[in-house]
Amino acid sequence: MSKKYLLGIALIGASIASTALWWFLKSEKSEETKNKLSTLKDRSVETLKQQKENIEEKIENLASKIAQNSRELVEKGKDYIDEKKKFLIENIEEAQKAIQEEKERLKEIRARLREKQEEEVI
Repeated sequence: MSKKYLLGIALIGASIASTALWWFLKSEKSEETKNKLSTLKDRSVETLKQQKENIEEKIENLASKIAQNSRELVEKGKDYIDEKKKFLIENIEEAQKAIQEEKERLKEIRARLREKQEEEVI
């Protein structure tokens, strides 16, 4: 075999080897990239799940606080209404008492007027 022929076969073998090496490295990089992307995806999904749980927990806490504040507001409202009702009832009772006293005075005045009229008639 001639040197040119051996050199040609060597060149063909070297190019096949370099192509195989290039394909192997590309395949390794691709696999490595896939693994990194998969890991990144898993981390992202986990982070999103954690954020979702945190948001849900905050919403639950806010809902509890709103419910508690609503109950307190209703209780304070009831207390305020009871206080105002008591105040109005007391004022109504005082007004009724004052009206009754005025009725009594009117009766006395009418009785005196009748006595005076009867005295004048006699």
